[in-house]
Amino acid sequence: MADTTQPMGDRQRDEDTGQYTDKYPPAEVTAAIEDLNGTAATSEVADALGADRDTIYKKLTLMQDRGQVTSRKAGGIRVWSISGDQGDAQN
Repeated sequence: MADTTQPMGDRQRDEDTGQYTDKYPPAEVTAAIEDLNGTAATSEVADALGADRDTIYKKLTLMQDRGQVTSRKAGGIRVWSISGDQGDAQN
């Protein structure tokens, strides 16, 4: 049986639960948006976190579905802001 604490690619598993850990937790994503004056394009958030743009877009979309962030289109790009109602900030 495989050791669940070992990384699979660059993904890590929680030692207690065996579940994959979140490489970009919502708190880090919202902190990046806050550091960018509270509103930021997807690419700006990705750059701030040292992440792939597509990965962060998917994360932000999930966070929007959970009510943690909001977005709007501006000049052909999606701009993200932290929601007044952060929803479930842990996931």
